[in-house]
Amino acid sequence: DPVWWLYITWLPLYLYKTHGFSLQQIGMFAWLPFVAADAGSLGGGWLSGFLIARGWSVDRARKSVIIGGMLCMCTGMLAARAGSAAAALAFIAVVLFGFQSWINNVQTLPSDYFPEQAVGSVTGMGGVAAGIGAMLSIQATGFVVDHWHSYNLILWAAGLLPLAATAVLFILGGPIRRLPFENRS
Repeated sequence: DPVWWLYITWLPLYLYKTHGFSLQQIGMFAWLPFVAADAGSLGGGWLSGFLIARGWSVDRARKSVIIGGMLCMCTGMLAARAGSAAAALAFIAVVLFGFQSWINNVQTLPSDYFPEQAVGSVTGMGGVAAGIGAMLSIQATGFVVDHWHSYNLILWAAGLLPLAATAVLFILGGPIRRLPFENRS
């Protein structure tokens, strides 16, 4: 979630400070990456379902889409070096497309791993962790921009974070399959 909240929270100020956008230009163009996010949201869920319907295992289908989304999110590092506002917005659009395709598949994992009675609790714990991460990253972004007067370090960090998150997800999660669950009511 820190990647998503970075752009939701800081994109207008980034466009103003880094690319000299006026308020009118922000209103005219800052929404474009979020249309790409909409496409990623729909496309990521559709693609994994399509692959599963074609005989791919849930593990292979979800992990393939997650890897594709991760690679898209890494293009955020290119936004730090973009020579124009249009290029930066295009890279950010790819990031947000990738994020939404990535997160749709990640948020489906609790229902892949756990039985119905545990999905809500597992999802809730993930939501709390995501919220805490988002709050910390928003504060860190403000600190870095105030002290280094640049978004470059933040864009690089946000481009590398998906690599780390996906690696941790795959290492800790292992193969995507239903885990044994003992109901202790």
